[in-house]
Amino acid sequence: MSKAEDPIVKDAKDEDFTQVTFVPDLKKFNMDKLDDDTVALLARRAYDIAASTPGIKVFLNDKRLPISKFEDYC
Repeated sequence: MSKAEDPIVKDAKDEDFTQVTFVPDLKKFNMDKLDDDTVALLARRAYDIAASTPGIKVFLNDKRLPISKFEDYC
């Protein structure tokens, strides 16, 4: 977290979209891998985004989340 690499920004060739990808610094937190609770929390945040931003498609692990409005989330 004290050193960040420059972002890699590429032009979309097919559709207009934004993709965010990150690689956690496991060594910084003395971890070998993300634990199940952390993975579940990150997945929950993807669902939160899908529910709170109507009109966008949200994907998690290359699968579109089946939420297009807050009512779907509930």
